[in-house]
Amino acid sequence: MTPDLYKDQYEVLHGQMPMYGKGVQESLEPIPEEDFHRPVGHRTIAQLVAHIVAWRRNTALRLQKKPRPQIELGSPVDWPDYSGKTKAEMLDELAETKEEMLQALDAFDYGSLEEKVHPDHYYHYRHVIDGAIQHDVYHLGQINLIASVLRFGRNQ
Repeated sequence: MTPDLYKDQYEVLHGQMPMYGKGVQESLEPIPEEDFHRPVGHRTIAQLVAHIVAWRRNTALRLQKKPRPQIELGSPVDWPDYSGKTKAEMLDELAETKEEMLQALDAFDYGSLEEKVHPDHYYHYRHVIDGAIQHDVYHLGQINLIASVLRFGRNQ
């Protein structure tokens, strides 16, 4: 893949009607503010947004080979507390981290795409970039599912 193709995938993720459904803005903008903090099962939309933001920031630092916090799965670093944030603050952070990822992708040395991330890991930088995009799409699907359940509950 080329740098432009990876960057294009992030643009599509935030645009309208990607092939897998709705993009980030298209999904989040119509959701009422109060629904961001309303749980469905054990998750809220706010928690999912926080999780996406945390992993984007971490991945952008990894791609730039800068120091980054180690994320232990299930930890507060993995699932930051966004209970006090507004919808506007969350959307701003998503937009900021989109730009951080685009800048990191722009600066990334694509000659190292097939290098291992760490000698103890089996995966390469290509997997990191692909995984970051897949991660966002996966959680965007969860966000849309939660929003749908909440919308359906109001219409009952």
